[in-house]
Amino acid sequence: MRLSLALLCLFLTACDLLPRSQLDRVKDRGELRVLTRNSATTYYEGPNGPAGLEYELASGFADFLGVKLKIETPENLSQILKRVQHGLADMAAAGLTVTDERKSVLNFSSSYQRITPQLVYRVGTRTPRNLDELRGSLEVVADSSHAERLRQLQDEYPSLSFRENSELDSEQLLNLVWEQVIDYTVADSNEVAISRRFYPELRVAFDISSAESLAWAFPPGEDHSLIDKANEYLGRLKDN
Repeated sequence: MRLSLALLCLFLTACDLLPRSQLDRVKDRGELRVLTRNSATTYYEGPNGPAGLEYELASGFADFLGVKLKIETPENLSQILKRVQHGLADMAAAGLTVTDERKSVLNFSSSYQRITPQLVYRVGTRTPRNLDELRGSLEVVADSSHAERLRQLQDEYPSLSFRENSELDSEQLLNLVWEQVIDYTVADSNEVAISRRFYPELRVAFDISSAESLAWAFPPGEDHSLIDKANEYLGRLKDN
């Protein structure tokens, strides 16, 4: 009997020493830490409080887990990606496109939206039909999927040059195009559609790739406990 009790205590002690899964840590903490960015398509402070697609989805996911939601907005996209990669947040819900480069350093949920990256210019600028016909400055967000795609396209278009801006986001670059500070930028189709409501002079020249998937990003590793719950939650939304 004493031996059985000793073995039971040893087993329970060993269980306590096992590393907690990411899902367990979130539930133990009672808080889901989510990184996002301020934009009309992700998260913003509206007249009635926080709003935006990513906020609504993340808030629903926190409720699904039975925990509180903690939103943080790092200063730029690069910081969002780095902080998730190093496990300094539970996930990022920031309108992130799933790319090969990102999949090598991050885990992703299933997709919840499809978008198309588009080259944007302003009325009055000569309309380019392809990347060979760009005549002027092209800027995109640093470390964005757009920068990754343009680097790939440089093999096909050797004269293609662009600048990665680490200080401004897509909405701000679209504004610079409208103000004629820069000639072109690349933005996701959902962002372009909203921006054109405020800047009707903006135009889409062409898509720089086919439709791509947006998904949530999670720290790398073999622990998929939180991702599995995210996929379950997103799957239920699609079924409703």
